[in-house]
Amino acid sequence: MLPITEIIAWAYKLLVAHGYSIKSKNPEPVLKTPWSHIVRFNTSHGDVYLKQTPAAIALEAAVIDVLRTEFHASVPEVIASNSEWNAFLMKDAGQSLRSILYQQFDGELFCKAIDQFTSLQLATAANLDVFFEIGVPDWRLEQLPNLYSELLLQRDLLISDGLLEAEIAQLTALLPQVVMLCEQLLAYPIKQTLVQPDFNDNNTLIEPISGKITIIDLGEIVISHPFFSLANCLEQLTSRHAITHTDARYVLLKDACLKNFMGVASKQSLLDALDLAETLWPLYWALANYRLQLACDKTELLAFQMHGRIKDSLNKWMQRCHALTIP
Repeated sequence: MLPITEIIAWAYKLLVAHGYSIKSKNPEPVLKTPWSHIVRFNTSHGDVYLKQTPAAIALEAAVIDVLRTEFHASVPEVIASNSEWNAFLMKDAGQSLRSILYQQFDGELFCKAIDQFTSLQLATAANLDVFFEIGVPDWRLEQLPNLYSELLLQRDLLISDGLLEAEIAQLTALLPQVVMLCEQLLAYPIKQTLVQPDFNDNNTLIEPISGKITIIDLGEIVISHPFFSLANCLEQLTSRHAITHTDARYVLLKDACLKNFMGVASKQSLLDALDLAETLWPLYWALANYRLQLACDKTELLAFQMHGRIKDSLNKWMQRCHALTIP
């Protein structure tokens, strides 16, 4: 990625030209990962965030534009973008839902966020071409077995990530299981649509005065089965908030995930489909991490302790397949 100092200079000049008064030419660091660099300008018009990503996953500004113009979605407001430098400026949209939930868990507020996200998934399912036209990857269930096979061909990468030759052989033998599970999930009348692979409470912002909900971190969106986003959301719920599957709050939020899909299938069918998506989820997550590895600088990835993420996801996938075969 281009040195952030040059991009900061571009952003500062542009904001000043648009009438923003900025307290300092040196914005505050917010996030620095191999796949995302974010800094914050404190301005006379509120906080403004500058985000830069590697070229291979620099779709976020375009995705936001499509979601705002075509679907009137509540997504960040982009002030300006620079396609040459894979960077864009966006207005502040509030605090993360996770920070609110850590103080006091508010299941109803979380349900509202899920309702807004799933409503957007249903709306976008009717017009996928606008996403394909801007380069959003096609990871529909029909494509997943091929994507899985392509990943397993990357033997050097998989071995360097910690997998053994024997484990790669076991994973290769599970290809028919991938095909079968994808076909089973396809059999349900749930349209494939946009998937935010890391949809969770931390990528959901709440404006404190209006209560407006904004979905963020949209650069890694693909087109696939909507329940993959929900599987991640529920998994994050258990790991981040120590909520078990039998907890009333978990049941409430799981119902919220399914509510907007009730018009296309019975609740039991939706529960069965969600079970299938949760079984496939580690495979999907391995592919998402592989996509990041291809996009990012290898040295930065190693320094960021990304080692083992693909291995862990694929091992979890094997464990879930094994569990399916146990009577």
